[in-house]
Amino acid sequence: MTRDEFIQELEVLIRARYGIILINTLEEERALDLLAGLARKLNKRLLTWSCTKGLIIEGKTAVHPDTVDLMAAINRAEKLAEEPSLFVWLDLQSHLNSSPVFIRRFKELAQEIREGMPSNSIIVGPLMDIPIELQKEVAIIDMPYPDLAELKTIISQFAQQYADRPELEIDCSEATLDALGRASIGLSKSEIENCLAKSLVKHKRITSQDIDFILEEKKQNIRKAGILEYVDTEKLETSDIGGLDNLKKWLEIRKMAYTPEAERFGISWPKGVLLVGVPGCGKSLSAKCVAASWKMPLLRLDLGRVFGMYVGTSEANIRLALSMCEAVSPSILWIDEIEKALSGHASSNQSDGGTTSRVFGTILTWMQEKKSPVFVFATANNIASLPPELLRKGRFDEIFFVDLPNEQERAEIFRIHIKRIKRDPAKFDIARLVKLSGEATWGDGVRLTGSEIEACVNQALLEAFFARNTAAHPEGDITSADIEKAILQSVPLSRVRKEDIGYMRTWAAENAVRASYAPEQASLFSEDAREVTVGRNIDF
Repeated sequence: MTRDEFIQELEVLIRARYGIILINTLEEERALDLLAGLARKLNKRLLTWSCTKGLIIEGKTAVHPDTVDLMAAINRAEKLAEEPSLFVWLDLQSHLNSSPVFIRRFKELAQEIREGMPSNSIIVGPLMDIPIELQKEVAIIDMPYPDLAELKTIISQFAQQYADRPELEIDCSEATLDALGRASIGLSKSEIENCLAKSLVKHKRITSQDIDFILEEKKQNIRKAGILEYVDTEKLETSDIGGLDNLKKWLEIRKMAYTPEAERFGISWPKGVLLVGVPGCGKSLSAKCVAASWKMPLLRLDLGRVFGMYVGTSEANIRLALSMCEAVSPSILWIDEIEKALSGHASSNQSDGGTTSRVFGTILTWMQEKKSPVFVFATANNIASLPPELLRKGRFDEIFFVDLPNEQERAEIFRIHIKRIKRDPAKFDIARLVKLSGEATWGDGVRLTGSEIEACVNQALLEAFFARNTAAHPEGDITSADIEKAILQSVPLSRVRKEDIGYMRTWAAENAVRASYAPEQASLFSEDAREVTVGRNIDF
């Protein structure tokens, strides 16, 4: 819902004489500004009540000191409601829950308004637990965060206040307002103004370079909720991923879907991607690198944090997490090892009263129907535990299988990690390392994963450092021989779980797209390994 749609819907509810309207928002100040404009349009007075100031007319005149008490305020509002008015109630949650008398009196006021008084009662605040006695009287409407047009106005108005200060660098060009506005999507008016004020104090400027302050504010909001984790991806890029060229090309095409040109062309936002495959082959790294490449916030959803001990808490937590993803969109929601978090959904009615099943249902419905540009990046190792509902078309745009790296990919991975330790890959025998890290050492179908290659390089670096600090090689440095030694000491996962990986590859042949271009030979695994029943439970 856009700002204009929100105002139109609110006006309809007011004209229809709804007794109680609940505006669900944390932006109290902005809600009051919108209501003040709507009150002027409808020729109604605006009266606000708070537990510290009581009833105030038009934000200036106190009705009476005794209206600090809610009961007295309702009594006086009942008389004032005979004149067209909008009564805006703040701080109401704790008062209504404290006494059934308040609930009854507030209900009577709502009924009188509905029966003919030219006024309305409007509650402003975060979604509250509505007493059951009032539920039939209340209409709930969510106030959206500022859209791009409103954000640009907010930024422009704030910046213009300082435009005549020669010591400050103020850029109000359309390009800067558009860049700052797009980065600010999901923030409230006060949060945006705080970011701009921080830049003025720290750097004496308001320019497109202030996007970093805005992103930091988004990180703080996510940390406060405690359900999502904001993952730092600043130092990553897609070139940090060894191989997976088919996946990288697919993602590069989807990146263009988030541009204004794509929107004008009629392209809808991508839903997401599911990566299944062998642990340690780059699935999690891909999520981080894609977020860095797309310049979007990466939000990791830890479903373990979603589940609470009280009835209804888990469902509320997952709704909050998903709404936060939408609030900071465009964003990437990363659900790592999704099958582990949802593994108990089938028996949920017997094990946890259906909580896991309801949480899973909420996620599925949201993935199918979300309208915000939130790209879901899910990873899974145990394909046998993936629910069928998750795999059908409409949840994800595509399912990719990430296999053990082939020779070309292993060579690329070795170069990446040798560069990471600030050494020149040209000085290493990459071809030899690739050969040793594959079937030549352990037999058909067994090779190192990307994370195992990284571990070998780290181990070799440590051994070289130890040798350099002893009498053995005081002037030495890491060599190919050090990495070779580390490789030969490894016990690859693909050797320990050879049959399980064989089953995964057989499943992927019919149910997923290969993340790598280079085709692998089916004969790498034995027929016995590939003839595994579909119901086999594999858990790495």
